[in-house]
Amino acid sequence: MKKILLSLALIISATASWALEVECTPGNLANLVDDTSITSLTVTGQMDARDFKFIASELDALTSINLSGVTIVGYSNHTKPLFNNEVDYKENCIPPLSFFGKKVTTVMLPASTKAIGMAAFAGCSNLTNFSLPENLDSIGAYAFSAAKMASLNLPQSVKVIGEGAFSNITRMTVASINPATPMIIPKSAFEGCTSLGTVTIGPNVVEIDDRAFKGTRLSTINFNGANNIQRIGKEAFLGTQVSTFNFEQATSLTHIDDLAFAQSKQVSAAIPTNVTRVGKGAFYYATDMTSYIPNAASDTIADLLLSGTAVTNDVTAETELTYIGRYAFYNTPITTLTLPSTTSFIGDYAMAGMIDLQEFTSDATEVPELGENVWQGVKQATIPLKVPHESYDAYSVANQWSRFLIWYDEPQGIFGDVNQDGYVTASDITALYDILLGNSTQYMETADVNGDGNITAADITAIYNVLLGNENVPGRNKKTHDSNDQLSAEGFIIEAGKSHTMDVKMCNTAQFAAMQLDITLPQGLTIDNVTTTSRASNMTMGFNEIEPGKWRILIHSATTTSGNEGTLLNITVKADEYFTGNDVVTIDNIIAVEPSELVHEIDDVDVEVGTTTGVKDINIDTVDNGPVDVYNMNGQLLRHNVERNEATTGLPSGIYIVGGKKVIIK
Repeated sequence: MKKILLSLALIISATASWALEVECTPGNLANLVDDTSITSLTVTGQMDARDFKFIASELDALTSINLSGVTIVGYSNHTKPLFNNEVDYKENCIPPLSFFGKKVTTVMLPASTKAIGMAAFAGCSNLTNFSLPENLDSIGAYAFSAAKMASLNLPQSVKVIGEGAFSNITRMTVASINPATPMIIPKSAFEGCTSLGTVTIGPNVVEIDDRAFKGTRLSTINFNGANNIQRIGKEAFLGTQVSTFNFEQATSLTHIDDLAFAQSKQVSAAIPTNVTRVGKGAFYYATDMTSYIPNAASDTIADLLLSGTAVTNDVTAETELTYIGRYAFYNTPITTLTLPSTTSFIGDYAMAGMIDLQEFTSDATEVPELGENVWQGVKQATIPLKVPHESYDAYSVANQWSRFLIWYDEPQGIFGDVNQDGYVTASDITALYDILLGNSTQYMETADVNGDGNITAADITAIYNVLLGNENVPGRNKKTHDSNDQLSAEGFIIEAGKSHTMDVKMCNTAQFAAMQLDITLPQGLTIDNVTTTSRASNMTMGFNEIEPGKWRILIHSATTTSGNEGTLLNITVKADEYFTGNDVVTIDNIIAVEPSELVHEIDDVDVEVGTTTGVKDINIDTVDNGPVDVYNMNGQLLRHNVERNEATTGLPSGIYIVGGKKVIIK
């Protein structure tokens, strides 16, 4: 019986020690709590900073605290700081770090609480049951960082929120910020709240500071009334799901800072009139963005601004731009671009990767200064660049600019556009032939291309030089219809110091009076010579390097090509020590013109090219005889079931697969 009574006494004692209710006087809480292992504490009366220091230092097991019946009084001690080197603690304020890292799940604060100090509840990773007092004025930096609240309804009385106040609350899904007076959503306020999807913002929120919503899942921003945001800070919405921030309604907005909407889902942005700054990379790799409209007074496109977006509209037209920053339009699918007359500088790689660019206009009479590799990866030679008449010569010799098809409008049309279709192509040569041979009197007014007062073969040469890039005269390439005709060439191998003749074959449904094509060679290869075969023996042929590594070939005649298939051109390629092999020769911009001037656009061709490095010679004569199949390096069957000692007879130099083994023919 004594043992039973003793056990009951211990149980009652232990239970009493887990929960405690006390009435406190300022600085006396430590004397009222005998057992620091309590998990629940209710306090009434008065407390000051000393009592909160006791909670912070001693009550590590606390999971629930009720201070609703407490009045917090002021306290000062200039000889012994309690929290964060502070010596003065105001009334109705929760001191800094009071519950930092505690296991508390439930907290009830006094209704009279005016301020919550820095990191007061930071790291309270179990804090799920909590309400902010209705008369609260301020919340300190990181006050609730990494707590576990599911939602936030900020009292309208709050005037100030500290940096990171609600950061890293991974359970929070919704938040409402609707203050009664002007307020800033501070730096990193909700940064790292990975479940936060919806935020309601009232009309008195005037600024969203740096990283405010960075790293959240924020997709919906509801404005409760007018959108009076004046500034959106650096990385404010970086990496969020925000897709429909309505800039047109943000009539007070003046600043959009660096990376503000970078990697977000924002789909468009029409920048309001009052905006004076859109920072670097503000929409960097916002991959869903298809439209960006700067305000008319904009004079700068910042570095990385639209890099990696899906913007397609002409973003520079009708502005007062003077400066376009580094990588500003990198990899965008913009098709048309118009630089205003005020443009003076374009930065490094600003338009690199803009492979969809089709038409380009610069209204600047002074050729804008350029950074490095502004159009890297862009096929400038196929893109018409329209410039002011008086600036044509300057653009034509300017570094990087001169690689475009530069032109300007003249009263009688585009220089060299004999048939008046708006482009300069091989079809204009055919039109001239018809005039010179007496087969046509059409286009007589534009046939005098060189302006010497006569229509002669010199005018053919003038167009020829336009297309080969030999003369600084404006020209354009024509977009033509697809064709069933095919060009082809076999892959080949080549060693440094060696040459190889590549046979370019043509399979055509019609006969052609003129053709043009571009050949792009990898580093280390150059064209040594080009000749026509019997299929074009009566045609004139010319070739020229129109830009580093790119060659254009033209053939034309009053007669036409012979036959419908077979080799048309023999192109001799030479390799130097810089050729590393395992690359591709590209043949594109292939245009063929019938005598009727009907234009065919033929599909591009890629030709694989390699070296013999690392491949051992196999002497065909040392291998047993017998029937074998012969393949080229592209896997194409060349010969079937032939005797091994005759397998490669008559084949050109190259690598072949004979009976399953690599064989080199030199």
